Amino acid sequence: MTRYFTPLLLLLFISCTVLSAQEEQISGTELLNRSISFHDPSGQWQKVKMELVIDQEMPNGSVRPSHVIIDNQRGAFELSFVKDNHLFNWKVDGRDSTESFMDYRVITDSVRVDTLQLSPDRARRWRNYYSYLYGLPMKLKDKGTNIDPVVQSTTFDGNTVLALKVTYDKNVGSDTWYFYFHPETYALVGYRFFHNEAENDGEYIVIEGLEIQNGMRIPMHRAWYTNNENRWLGTDRFISLKLTRN
Repeated sequence: MTRYFTPLLLLLFISCTVLSAQEEQISGTELLNRSISFHDPSGQWQKVKMELVIDQEMPNGSVRPSHVIIDNQRGAFELSFVKDNHLFNWKVDGRDSTESFMDYRVITDSVRVDTLQLSPDRARRWRNYYSYLYGLPMKLKDKGTNIDPVVQSTTFDGNTVLALKVTYDKNVGSDTWYFYFHPETYALVGYRFFHNEAENDGEYIVIEGLEIQNGMRIPMHRAWYTNNENRWLGTDRFISLKLTRN
């Protein structure tokens, strides 16, 4: 019996080895494409309007709800939240024009505008921040994004993952990013960034859960930690999400 099973076992071993080698040889671009196919199989991201309410939980126990609108079809963005008993609101339209308000009023004093972070530049930064984080992994297709061709198998948050290194053209950004994907489904499970990787600065973000709407799988809760101390910085939790196509 042994001499009949030995070739079969050998064949199975070789097959598994080949499959493992093939998995290790997946390119960075192919990994990204597979992840996008998981999260946005119909390619809707550029056409959707995303309206969400997020609770931002902080280490001091405070919770700040934020209302965010990302309208990709029109290129529009809006953010509002209450801070220090005042309602703040930032808007960016499809022409890149901005509006900012405190308690529905436009602040004209330049010093107060800077102090309250109501400048046009701040409105655009908010837009870029939320559009990037809540558009992942699709946003990794944006111009100026450099995908490392080598995919690494590593651990993240105690789980085996596939890691993708991403850098950006100088006019886009200077941070180094690593994105982590489930090795079978290619779901995005987390990411980290460094300002200076040699110093282990920056932060990492652990994703928990998926919100499924209109055929898209949107990563839900995000917990933020420091790279060098593993210190919890806060968690962004989905309260509600509405996805529509214009």
